[in-house]
Amino acid sequence: MKNSKIKITIIDGYLDEPSCLGVPPYISPHVRYLWGALLEAGVQAANLNYITIDELRQNKNEELEKLESLDLVILIAGTTVPGHYLGGQPASAAEIKEIGQKLFYPTKVLAGPITLIKKMKEKFEDDYDLLASEIAALDLYQRLQAKEIAAEQRNEYINQFSLTGAQVVKEHPNYPHIIAELETFRGCPRSSHCAFCSERLKKLTYSRQPEALSNEVKALAAAGIHHYRLGSQTDLLLYGAQKKREDFILNPAQIRELYQGIRKADPKLQVLHMDNMNPAEIARHPEKAGQIIETIAKYNTPGDTAAFGLESADPLVLKKNNIDSTAEENYFAIKLMNDIGGKREDGIPKLLPGLNFLHGLIGERKETLNYNYDFLQKLLQDNLMLRRINIRQVVRLGSYPEIKYSQGEFKKYKEKINQEINQEMLKRVFPTGVILKDLYSEKKKGSLNYCRQLGTYPILTAVIDQNDDFFDQVKVIDHGYRSITALKWPKKVNEYSKKELESIPGIGSKRASSIILERPQNKFELKQLLGDNFKEKTLNEFFKF
Repeated sequence: MKNSKIKITIIDGYLDEPSCLGVPPYISPHVRYLWGALLEAGVQAANLNYITIDELRQNKNEELEKLESLDLVILIAGTTVPGHYLGGQPASAAEIKEIGQKLFYPTKVLAGPITLIKKMKEKFEDDYDLLASEIAALDLYQRLQAKEIAAEQRNEYINQFSLTGAQVVKEHPNYPHIIAELETFRGCPRSSHCAFCSERLKKLTYSRQPEALSNEVKALAAAGIHHYRLGSQTDLLLYGAQKKREDFILNPAQIRELYQGIRKADPKLQVLHMDNMNPAEIARHPEKAGQIIETIAKYNTPGDTAAFGLESADPLVLKKNNIDSTAEENYFAIKLMNDIGGKREDGIPKLLPGLNFLHGLIGERKETLNYNYDFLQKLLQDNLMLRRINIRQVVRLGSYPEIKYSQGEFKKYKEKINQEINQEMLKRVFPTGVILKDLYSEKKKGSLNYCRQLGTYPILTAVIDQNDDFFDQVKVIDHGYRSITALKWPKKVNEYSKKELESIPGIGSKRASSIILERPQNKFELKQLLGDNFKEKTLNEFFKF
């Protein structure tokens, strides 16, 4: 059959791996490259369809029936670092198997990071006609065109696919409120890898030039997207770096060119954030790393987070897992980033570290929990800020052994960090009264509307007593362990509901009822209702006439 006649649907099962996130509101480069590759191979746009796993779930039988009439169905999936999601839920192993088993006529292809893991490939090999190689766009283009792409040509093709594939964003159910994950380079450039990490499984690697990224941003902007994250790399510091034996020579000039190019490519840019950064490289090369952090903090948008993979503050665990940083290096990197990126714009720090801890690692012992807690406590005592503390458990890959530890002790440890560390960090980063802009509703429950901004690791914000799907502005009123509470802003005194008034510090039910009944018309009348002992600062922050 001619390529122009082939009818194809891509199912976005979402992906989450150490270097890339593709769960809504993010859209991965994998699906954009694949869309572009199919068009470049001669598939007609009218014969090409995109659907998310969430859309398929809503009308499963009906959607499966539609898929049965196609020639080719491609499912992209793989969560090698699964987390908790509100915007969408990645395809489960059971769903992947069900799709493969229930479709009869179409050629079925499974693609994405899931095909890097041997046990997963074995699990699904009888259900799918083809388990694509790790970059489905290159693999399927070569099959459809009956030609081989040489290693030195990968960049050229990926760059072209990224331009042609930009239009797929319009098919996403969240369009235009999605974040395009941008890939600067593929694969971990270290000679030896962390024992537990899926990046070590990747065989195909390349690095893209700044011009290619700015051209991709221009294409995405033309398609209506203005939110971006440089997330699809293991360490942004190593973009453009030269390897010298086991060390790297960082390249601040290329990263400056990258950021300047992106800014120029999309004058309407609303978000420019990043993801991974290796704290060990900051400690080894503080001058050049400092220049790079300054560039990022200059050209990014507020609320940006650089994820640091400390994984454990226990030196024994770090050594046994070949983790490329120490607790001391992380402390140095956190302090340097606070000094440079901690400056505020619109009330929010420009760039802060996020810290990843991983449990179930080789060498873990009871003392490991104490090492981790003490490290976080020192950061708190030294007035440093972390945007995010991510505590997760190992996903076993390949031959990585199962390390048993007490789930009860682990639960107590997480609760202690929440109570004594997380809440205090949130108060520092998002103090009471600070304004957050452009929040999208993800879930409504009772009197709370759970929202997030579009960005990297956006803080979960519970807006009180509001049913809107979008908020221009909200004002922070309270802090939980991993979320904050806010009021729609600006609002005048007599526009508040009783629940909103009760949430303001010092108001309570009785005062809230008095305000609603008396409807004060000016600050003097409000002060009389509240009494002389009511804090003037709270009065000025939350009450307008």
